[in-house]
Amino acid sequence: MHDAREDGNDVARTSSALRYAPWLLLAAGTCLRLAWPLDMEWKFDEKWMFLVAQRVASGAEPWPWLGMISGVGLRNPGLSVWPFVLLAHVFHDPVAMVQAVQIANVIALWGFVAWVIRTWPRADRSDGLWGVALFAVSPLAVLFARKLWAQDLLVVLVLPWLWGHRRRAHFAGAVLWGGFGALLGQLHMSGFFAAFALAAVTLAQDRKRFPWRGALLGSVLGTLPMLPWLFYLAAPHDATASAGRTFSPHFFSEALRHAWGLGLEYPLGKNYRAFLNGPEWGGVATHLHATTRYALLALLLLAGVLLVRDRKRLRLSEPVRMYVATVILAGVLLTAAGVKIFAHYLIVFGPLLHIGAAWLFKRQRAAMIALCCLQLLFSTGFLVYIHERGGALDADYGKSYRRQSAAERQLDAH
Repeated sequence: MHDAREDGNDVARTSSALRYAPWLLLAAGTCLRLAWPLDMEWKFDEKWMFLVAQRVASGAEPWPWLGMISGVGLRNPGLSVWPFVLLAHVFHDPVAMVQAVQIANVIALWGFVAWVIRTWPRADRSDGLWGVALFAVSPLAVLFARKLWAQDLLVVLVLPWLWGHRRRAHFAGAVLWGGFGALLGQLHMSGFFAAFALAAVTLAQDRKRFPWRGALLGSVLGTLPMLPWLFYLAAPHDATASAGRTFSPHFFSEALRHAWGLGLEYPLGKNYRAFLNGPEWGGVATHLHATTRYALLALLLLAGVLLVRDRKRLRLSEPVRMYVATVILAGVLLTAAGVKIFAHYLIVFGPLLHIGAAWLFKRQRAAMIALCCLQLLFSTGFLVYIHERGGALDADYGKSYRRQSAAERQLDAH
């Protein structure tokens, strides 16, 4: 005879596994961010950031009120350099400095967990926690936590920005929200769009309780470090401003790839096909990564089917509704502005893209776990690929610091 108690035990074991799964994924994401720091990217931007920071810290150069030249010929705000100058007072080699960036990203990762637990309504915390867990193991999120690059510190500012937003009913929270919203764009211009979008969505959804005084005070304070850059913009310069402006929905395809772990073409370029064929086992290509990619695409198709089938039953909680609307509005604004979108423009949203992806599988936790595990497999495989090959030649990643350092040592030996 069938024992009902066995069914109850099975349900309890399943429920327990679901409770622990996000924490295991967060632990894995922590390890991915800290693994093999010598394998960091080491190209012009990273070298420039390290050398300038070290020269300023040693007194060889004055305090930099402006950052490096951007892709359109304009100098970036000084805030894009200042954190690295401060790090250079403590760390005097690139590896130690990038480890500080990695640790800062790990702290931010667990800070997002605290943000969900401490500021979200209890009924909605599961959605947020699963989204942060997915963010922890997502390939591009891992990639952008391991570089000597201003954009890799964006999530460190995103955390207090979002925390202040959840606590905006309090004056201090509103000041925090406004202040860090103003700082985001000074690390990367996508921050201006994200900050404006969240403010606009909040005003539209909560007009009567919008914290005008605190948010405006924070915005003014956050704008102060940008004054030298504003004076620079007002002066004549030789920017190559709007050549190559486009109007396309590229933002939304990048957002989908970012959230779904399908964006490794960005760092790997021509090496992506070789990556998909791996890893090799005994000299034979296993095509495991290609299988992982197809499985992720299958889950994306499943998410689309579930969204259409269950659209009337799927409840958008207040936090998820507000943050998904923020991403959509920011994407519309960037598209309307004709900004050419690259994968790193999505860093400014932190875990918000992944929270949206997790919501799609709100009623399908098995599919959610599969999505997380597949992205974890992709991220791990990517780091192993970079480690074994010393980077990705003829691609955005380039030769790793480890490989370039080894080549320099060989030259010195001869």
